[in-house]
Amino acid sequence: MQNVLTPSQQAILQRERELFALLETIAARLDAPPAERELLAHTRQQLDAFFLLVVVGEFNSGKSAFINTLLGARFLDEGVTPTTSQIHVIGYAPRPVAEQVEPFVLRVGYPVPWLQTIHIVDTPGTNAVIRRHQQITEGFIPRADLVLFITSADRPFSESERAFLELVKAWGKKVVVVVNKIDILENEAAINQVVDFVRDQATMVLGVVPQVFPVSVRWAQQARLGDRSDGEAARLLEASRFVALEDFILRTLDHQQRVLIKLSSPLGVAERLRAGYEAGVNERLQLLQDDFITLEHVETLLTAYAADMRHDLRLRLKGIENILHELRARGDRFFEEMIRLGRLFDLLNGARLRAEFERVVIADTHHRLEQEVNALIDWLSERNYRQWQDVTGYLNRRADRHGDRIVGEIGGRFDLDRRALLQSVGRRAREIVASYDHQAAADELSTAVKNSLAAMGAVELGALGLGTLLLHLLTRALDPLGLVAAGGLALAGLFILPARRRAAKNDLDARIEAMRERLVSTLTAECEHQIDATIQAIREAISPYTRFIRVEFDKLSALQNELDTVATTVRHIQSQLHALETVGNL
Repeated sequence: MQNVLTPSQQAILQRERELFALLETIAARLDAPPAERELLAHTRQQLDAFFLLVVVGEFNSGKSAFINTLLGARFLDEGVTPTTSQIHVIGYAPRPVAEQVEPFVLRVGYPVPWLQTIHIVDTPGTNAVIRRHQQITEGFIPRADLVLFITSADRPFSESERAFLELVKAWGKKVVVVVNKIDILENEAAINQVVDFVRDQATMVLGVVPQVFPVSVRWAQQARLGDRSDGEAARLLEASRFVALEDFILRTLDHQQRVLIKLSSPLGVAERLRAGYEAGVNERLQLLQDDFITLEHVETLLTAYAADMRHDLRLRLKGIENILHELRARGDRFFEEMIRLGRLFDLLNGARLRAEFERVVIADTHHRLEQEVNALIDWLSERNYRQWQDVTGYLNRRADRHGDRIVGEIGGRFDLDRRALLQSVGRRAREIVASYDHQAAADELSTAVKNSLAAMGAVELGALGLGTLLLHLLTRALDPLGLVAAGGLALAGLFILPARRRAAKNDLDARIEAMRERLVSTLTAECEHQIDATIQAIREAISPYTRFIRVEFDKLSALQNELDTVATTVRHIQSQLHALETVGNL
């Protein structure tokens, strides 16, 4: 076709090639069904092929008889039962030939000169008992340059014809309507009534007023292919009104008009597929927006979890600090009571002093501290475990909510991949929760605390427990009393004991404060480490899901821009074609 185009038409043709190449790329990236990708390829190829006049209509509307009459010979089978079971693309050949070029598409050639510029397509009848026939016809409509829609005067514009014309309109095809079998109508008034009815109904469906040709294919066939005298043949041909339709197809529809129709015809295909792809992309983007909200909610959960845990941790550490405050108060009372002249002999008995100190001051402090630390560890483990369950449960509910959702009509791989990823993330999270070792976490935290306190007191841990370690650190507060036995009683009473009492109290206070700071600091650091580790583990567990939606969002946003380019290009080409058509009509 390009050899007979003007430069302006050549430029439009090239833009349409580029347009369909872009649409094919978009369709592949959206995992569009193979049938749609084949349609795009066929449409692009059709740009350089012959003008296709596709004849459609219900079973027994007279399509094959019409084509035979137009061709001037009975090339195609005719009958009252379905005779056309596949598409016949009829072109020129010096002698009759037939070639199967696609499933359900037969290319045939006949020695009819005008077929060198126009190819005519015979389609299976719609609304027949053989459903596959209608599917074949519907599937070929997007390839048409011009649709010749044949209806019958005995049942003009049936409901099934209305539905079929809706399909033709959806592909943006130009339609010419033929009302066949006017020979069964009584008079001109009846013919006009049927024609007006068909035109009005078709206009309501198509949104434009189509050309309508009333004909009698039977009379035209009798005139041209029957054994009639010249006078009778001429009378029948005139009464058939077939010549007006023939002149439109072969003469009124001249080369320039066919070129403009051919260049505009693919735009309907481009626009319909673009609109479908855009709807699918927008639906996917909306789904991804929901996914972003999901991630934001998860992040909100994690942020709130971290803040709550740090707040609750401070409250729980107050319990440990209170135990040490009580210890300090008992220590101060003990030294006030014990380090005085009246208890001098008790002071000289080191073993008894130590035992009394352990009984009165230390008492069950180490047991209470161990209980508080263990309770802290259990609390931390339980809260971490519950946070995993909260996130996992939320993601599972998210996956279930969209488990039966199909995204658009452009292939389900996106949604399948996304659902599989959500399920995988949820499964991974459940596995991590199931493998969470409470005892290991407790041992780890306990060891960290003991190591920190042992470093403070330069103690070799060995098999020491936390309680034994605390006892070792605290009983060293009695060391300043060791000098009491070396002095005289008077000096002890007057000078040494008050000083030793202050020294013992200060030493005990300092040790308890150092131990409190070290204990709180260690527990805070270790617990916050566990909190941060839990949050990081959750983020890593859902990271495939996070990456997927971000990559998909970028991909779909790019596709959205490309589809906008397609829409702009279609509008621009339509404007150019309209300008060329206007110039041609002047």
